[in-house]
Amino acid sequence: MRLRKYLLNNRAVVTLVLINLVIYILLKAFPGLSGVFLLDPDLSMVMEKPWTVVTVFFSHEILIHVLLNMMLVLVFGTQLFRETNAKVIYIIYILCGLIGSWAIFGYASFVEYTGGPIAGASAAALGIVAAYAALQPDAIILKSKSKHWLLALFIVNAVLTIQNPSVSVGGPAHAAGIAAGFITGRLLRKEKSLKNIGQSGLDEDSRIEDVRKSVSE
Repeated sequence: MRLRKYLLNNRAVVTLVLINLVIYILLKAFPGLSGVFLLDPDLSMVMEKPWTVVTVFFSHEILIHVLLNMMLVLVFGTQLFRETNAKVIYIIYILCGLIGSWAIFGYASFVEYTGGPIAGASAAALGIVAAYAALQPDAIILKSKSKHWLLALFIVNAVLTIQNPSVSVGGPAHAAGIAAGFITGRLLRKEKSLKNIGQSGLDEDSRIEDVRKSVSE
């Protein structure tokens, strides 16, 4: 019963996780689909398969990779969903994923990457983390503040990228996803603050009106 309630109340997050898991299983069962879903950093190849700038952030080839990314989406996405709605979850995931995809092209060319097609939803997943950390920086997630989780993930990503620039070609994409998610989270926080101020003003006006009525009576 609790699981059913959770699934119903977190449909956007569960949907994203299920899509990633299904595509992972498909890629394992039918390796030939890699050419359909994965992103080739060569711009000429992207012109032939433009949809791969989107499908890449729903695709994984390594089990630990998909599990880690989906854990981030599940944990932080659930909290973000409680603060916003399904539309916001989808927008942040896709926006950060797209920005991450395009960040790969410039960096791959810079380091003369020749490692073949890329898979992974890290830019999108980290974007979800960043958005929630910006919206609720002091919220406790797994015994640590969300802003500390974001900082730790950013540092780990930076260290891995610096140590292996040609191997960790997704590093700048992850950073771009974090930046996009953080900016979006700050905008959401500002919007929420304005709504709270507006609501406080309405409550104050209502109290003043009640006082006036009681005095006139």
